[in-house]
Amino acid sequence: MKMKRSLSYLHKGLAPSQIGLLTLLVLTLLGGLRSEAQITQPLPARSSEGVLRKAFIGEARTAALVPTVLRLPELRTAELPKLDTHKGKGFRTYQFALERPLDADAHSFGEYLVDGAGNYVWRAELIATGAKNVSLCLSRFALPEGGRLFITGAEGDQIGALTSQNNAPDSLLQLRPLEGNYLRLEYDFPMGYTPERGELPFQIQALFHGFRSWRAEPDFAHPGEPFYDYTINGYNGLAEIACVPNVLAYPSRWKETRSVVQLMVGGSRISSGVLINTTRSDGTPYVLTSGHCVNQLFALKGDLPKVKKEAATTVFFFNFQTPQREGNIRATEEQSLSGAELVAYNEDSDMALLRIVGLPASRKIPEAYQPYFAGWSIEAQPHAPFFGIHHPLGSTKRYSEATDRTLSLEDYCLGLLCDPSWEGKHWMVHRWKIGSTAAGSSGSPLFDGEGRIIGALTGGSSNCSSPTEDAYWAIKEAWRKDPTKGSLTALQPWLDPSGTGQETCAGYDPIAPKVIQRISHLYPDPNTPSQGGNRPNHIYQPTTSTEELGSVFTLPESRTVRVLGAYVVFKSNKDLARTQLPQLRVALSPFRGDGELTTPLFEFASTNVGKFSAHEEQGNKYVLRSRTLRQDSIEVFFPAPATPTLTLPEGQYILSCGNKEGGAMRLPVLMHQGGPIDSHGWSAWTRKVGEAWQRSVDVSNGAYWIDLLIETSTPAKTGRNVSTQDALIHAYYHDRQLHIKADLALYKSVDVRIYSMLGEEVLRARYSFNQDHLTLPLSLPSGQYVATVVPTRTSTSEVPSRKVAFSFILP
Repeated sequence: MKMKRSLSYLHKGLAPSQIGLLTLLVLTLLGGLRSEAQITQPLPARSSEGVLRKAFIGEARTAALVPTVLRLPELRTAELPKLDTHKGKGFRTYQFALERPLDADAHSFGEYLVDGAGNYVWRAELIATGAKNVSLCLSRFALPEGGRLFITGAEGDQIGALTSQNNAPDSLLQLRPLEGNYLRLEYDFPMGYTPERGELPFQIQALFHGFRSWRAEPDFAHPGEPFYDYTINGYNGLAEIACVPNVLAYPSRWKETRSVVQLMVGGSRISSGVLINTTRSDGTPYVLTSGHCVNQLFALKGDLPKVKKEAATTVFFFNFQTPQREGNIRATEEQSLSGAELVAYNEDSDMALLRIVGLPASRKIPEAYQPYFAGWSIEAQPHAPFFGIHHPLGSTKRYSEATDRTLSLEDYCLGLLCDPSWEGKHWMVHRWKIGSTAAGSSGSPLFDGEGRIIGALTGGSSNCSSPTEDAYWAIKEAWRKDPTKGSLTALQPWLDPSGTGQETCAGYDPIAPKVIQRISHLYPDPNTPSQGGNRPNHIYQPTTSTEELGSVFTLPESRTVRVLGAYVVFKSNKDLARTQLPQLRVALSPFRGDGELTTPLFEFASTNVGKFSAHEEQGNKYVLRSRTLRQDSIEVFFPAPATPTLTLPEGQYILSCGNKEGGAMRLPVLMHQGGPIDSHGWSAWTRKVGEAWQRSVDVSNGAYWIDLLIETSTPAKTGRNVSTQDALIHAYYHDRQLHIKADLALYKSVDVRIYSMLGEEVLRARYSFNQDHLTLPLSLPSGQYVATVVPTRTSTSEVPSRKVAFSFILP
């Protein structure tokens, strides 16, 4: 086959056992990723609240023989796994730790303590000599209500409190690694409960001894985190996918964009998937992906129980997309859900259908995630244009569009030995006219011209140099169930549960007819196509006396909104990378022209900003992990704890941001400075401790990238209703200079022409507004002249362009 021939040069001198691994073009990204549990409670350990003394003092002397510290010897060189030195683009798992079975409990080590109120604590210490980092796998994990477990590392990093919310059906909990060779475990029994000696609601099944850092190189993401800029295993980071545009460059595909999610499976494999609708359009949280994304690239072939267990570890990242049409801003990682049930699975077609189980109390995907359940088609001849939305190299969401006007079902196989292989099951995209795919794109949907899913990516060979030959398994070939294999192997029982027999299904928008949008005009907003947005061009580093940053804007008409959360975009640096991101507080307040403080209409603070949800390999629980901080631009999101409905009257408001605990606002926030595209009069303000708001003297025009996510009945616009007087442009001559004043929200540039009194044109030029007052020096001979000034409107301004003409004398 063509695919085999194009790859044969890779495998000279390799054993057959190596060929299958190195020739897999299944576009799943592998990395040694570490994770952390999703649900933790911000509670203090009992040891921090009072004096503890030893318990069970009067019992048998043998109790004293139980050590409080369990010390493991250093690993010998022969015990360490051989490191993979292959630098090609074959698949490679980045292994950084070795499992050391323990099966330890309270009978093995630790001590019981009690406080003055009779509340019990079990505490123990673990030392893995020579380890760079340490993590644990806990078994028989079944914490009762009121029980709390804390794990602290050598550098003071803490996991916990873990509570009964972390219990899982299989009673397993895999913890993320902590730096250093030391762990302290502290379990608080429920208040008022007296345990028996040796009683503990969990067991330490294994310790994972980190023999090298979990970072492959300084810019590598934390295990369990979207890679964003994948630079190991021979990849050159974002340069590899320079031809694949950001998905927001194609706002007409906004609904389909909302349906695509990034998958992190087993804490070590990144791929793509898509929310898919059913004929009932009831918002069942199904995610369609490819089978190899959940079966370890067919390493678990034929072992359904292990595949189900692997699928259960999935973390789903929503809206992992750069909020700009161009450029690279690392997207929010805070919008995620964890845990999945394998609903349908068929290795004969590479199909997998998951159901998200880690939902909030509403049992629905949060509205702030803006979910959309894409439709599907099993028609024999799908309609062009065909396009894909995916996460190449685990990066932010990208867009590809095929040159092909028709598709046909073709045979497809992987590797020289064609294992695995499929006959007539795949739609083959022969060439992309926009973009390509890459590792991490596996499982991503192929849409038809109506925006309906027709397949999901198995593999291929396309890249920016040669955007050809990608294979998508066809939904129609995984549709009907085999009576001998049951409903698990087919999509029809799940996507057409009522048995309608229809061949197409439209998408379902659970948000419609309402609109969810960002309140500002900083970003391009697909809900408002005319809103082009601004590109960031300035980094504002607050001074040590700055307590809050704020952007003032005008609401031209009364508006009822529901606040869902807040976005902040900042520039990371080495100082931030050495610490934790500060938790933030955002407030929306009426604005007085004199800058005096007013009572906020609504304010809320973050609790886990800068955190992402991840799952530890071999585990079955989720934790929060701090985002990797490098010297790049990062967007963070935090939800409003409640979603109140606010009626905002017409007028001016200030959207402000500061540290949750007060004090200096040290986050270097991105902003737009200068002539706006669609800023609609937003302006930057700062506030020092104990003082009123002041217009920023460092930024003459612009706004901070602080934004609210709101729900409205129709797209909301900020700005003011423009009167004829507002629309005037003022121009005059003074002291050998032309002065031009205009409203930056209305006009972006001016055409200036100057004529002598004989009608000769002596100057013609266009000037862009980067502030509201232009000063143009004149180098003309003495005499009398006539000047005309014609402004150019901004893309959203509806005021007419008003010509100004006047005469002046140059002495």
